[in-house]
Amino acid sequence: MKRLPSNAASKRKLFGILCTLSLLPVSVPVTIGAHRFSESRNAVGESNVSAVDDGTFEQVWVDNDVRVDGKKGMRIHARFVVRNSLGLECRIVAQFYRKNGIQLSSEKGGYRNGVNQVVTFENFKPRYNVSRYSDKTLFIPYSAFNLTTPGEYELKFILFLERMVEGGRVVAHSEDFNFTFKKS
Repeated sequence: MKRLPSNAASKRKLFGILCTLSLLPVSVPVTIGAHRFSESRNAVGESNVSAVDDGTFEQVWVDNDVRVDGKKGMRIHARFVVRNSLGLECRIVAQFYRKNGIQLSSEKGGYRNGVNQVVTFENFKPRYNVSRYSDKTLFIPYSAFNLTTPGEYELKFILFLERMVEGGRVVAHSEDFNFTFKKS
């Protein structure tokens, strides 16, 4: 076996290279516009899916009955990896459906897309070619579901990662996250 050089300059150079290499896979995501409230975690679920293309959702979980700006709703948390998107405008989107797959729609409010489907989203720009986000959050008020009749509703959402420079091309999606919404 060949031994490494023992002089001080060689050791410093080797130490510098090892330090540099250890920083490469680190990604420190920043959640833009996140609200910091203390709340109890009421529902926990996991979604382990394989990569669609350039992204992978590793885990999805929800905090229920959270208040943001006076509105009661749910906070969605996601742990995911996005690849090949260094410095590109990306978006994480939650789209909401009835359990049978019919998308929820709304004619009013700010939680809808261009075709009046209920969504919430957050834009972000990865700072590395492979960026890991350990807890990216989205909020949606319960009122955005646009369900007026009291009762229990079996709903679900799906998370999508989109790369916006390609017209919103989906690079990953989560499994369905089923939940029951009680309208009083």
